[in-house]
Amino acid sequence: MAVRRRGLDLYRLGAYVLITLFMIFAVIPVYWMLITAFKTPADTREFKFLPFIDFQPVLDTWIDILFGSLSEQTLKAIRNGLIIASGAATLSVALGSLAGYALARFKYRRWKNRDIASFILAQRMMPPAVVLLPIFMFFSILKLIDTHIALIMIEAAVNMPFAVWILMDFFREVPREVEEAAYLDGLTIAQTFYRISLRIALPGIVVAWILTFIFSWNEFLFVLALAYSETITLPWLISTGFSMRALEYWTISVFGTLAIIPPTILAFLIQRYIIRGMALGAVK
Repeated sequence: MAVRRRGLDLYRLGAYVLITLFMIFAVIPVYWMLITAFKTPADTREFKFLPFIDFQPVLDTWIDILFGSLSEQTLKAIRNGLIIASGAATLSVALGSLAGYALARFKYRRWKNRDIASFILAQRMMPPAVVLLPIFMFFSILKLIDTHIALIMIEAAVNMPFAVWILMDFFREVPREVEEAAYLDGLTIAQTFYRISLRIALPGIVVAWILTFIFSWNEFLFVLALAYSETITLPWLISTGFSMRALEYWTISVFGTLAIIPPTILAFLIQRYIIRGMALGAVK
């Protein structure tokens, strides 16, 4: 018994060590970006790790980006990112909830539900570069290049498989007895879906919305291809953080810090839905 307990303790210790190493590996790049955002160009060329000890933090780059010569582009990129990510997330969840509910509740003759769901998820595994040229030509013919609607549509289409899978598992958690009782009360399938199932699956809807929002917020390739000036986003601005002489690490770090603020605040405000959603086993 003591040997088994000792083995269990060693297993837990090893797990804690691996988790700690992974956290350090994940946090150090973020920390390095944050401190670089407050360094001078001269300090970025030297290994200085601790603010107020190795170097004196400054706000010169922040002032230039938020209130100086780059402020107009920065505010435009933040506004565009919020519009595109929110619109794409809402459209993905709206359509994904319908598909997820259909796959969770109905059966089809020729195809199994799991096969249909796997086919939908397989679309996300396709490299975006494969369809980049046809998408560009399609929106060019429709005169939608450099518009919000084009990026919202493509981001919603790309991220919808995640919403379908997450919401499909959540709708399976909804008791069938509740829906059957609604049918006995005279509600139709559509009324039961909107009045009962959606409300019970609200944590899953929030989780799906947050994930698709983050994916759309961080999207770079389609923004690079379809946006020129009016619909630029923060990832697009990060890619421009260079001058004729060298990369401006301080500028890139400020843009990167701004890029992680909205998803972080959003996740913090609705963390109870995320925790409940993960506890139900929706995110697998």
